[in-house]
Amino acid sequence: MFAARLCIVFAVALACFSSAVAEDKPKEEKGFVSLYNGKDLSGWVPLNVAKDTFQPRKGLIFSTGKPTGVMRTEKMYENFIIELEYRHLKAKGNAGLFVWSDGVIAKPTPFTRSIEVQILDGIETKNYTSHGDIFAIHGAKMTPDRPHPAGWMRCLPSERRAKPAGEWNHYRVTCNDGVIKLAVNGKVVSGGSAASPRKGYICLESEGSPVEFRNIRIRELPSTNPKPEEIAKPAAK
Repeated sequence: MFAARLCIVFAVALACFSSAVAEDKPKEEKGFVSLYNGKDLSGWVPLNVAKDTFQPRKGLIFSTGKPTGVMRTEKMYENFIIELEYRHLKAKGNAGLFVWSDGVIAKPTPFTRSIEVQILDGIETKNYTSHGDIFAIHGAKMTPDRPHPAGWMRCLPSERRAKPAGEWNHYRVTCNDGVIKLAVNGKVVSGGSAASPRKGYICLESEGSPVEFRNIRIRELPSTNPKPEEIAKPAAK
């Protein structure tokens, strides 16, 4: 009898533990699709980089960082949530994620007109920091959530949450109706509004040092009908 009661108590305890574990486990969000098929770079177009600057590897995309330039998506995106993980392979490495980008290079620079989400390791100054800055580049416009100390169109993060080179970090970037918000490792730290363009390509940036990207996925949100002047320049045909 005692053994039977003990078994019942154990079963109930196990059920309660399993329920608690299930509740703690994050729910899978619906509507996301991968931007990397795990085999090749289908859906991506290199701009101003070498053929091997961005390389498909099992489960991730590797960037040599050389030469400086970008790789963009084949299609434009307007309102969306994009998530990715990145890992610098060298201390003080530099890279980036561009959103609402033109499809052509903003000459004479090696980059595109866009809103850049910084991916930089271990460099902290009064005007720019590592992992969390959002800023307009090469003719794009944006109002930062907090005034920049030098008046730049750049939002500095409210706190540093990134792990150092060699460790994986997670970005979640929400872009909707010209408003952008960046969450670093689970917490929103920076953002901006009144961005222009607010529809364009997504780019991964190569800027001098090796970096890896993985789990790149996107969920598109309903359109808010941008004006023609709020749409990025299309890719050259």
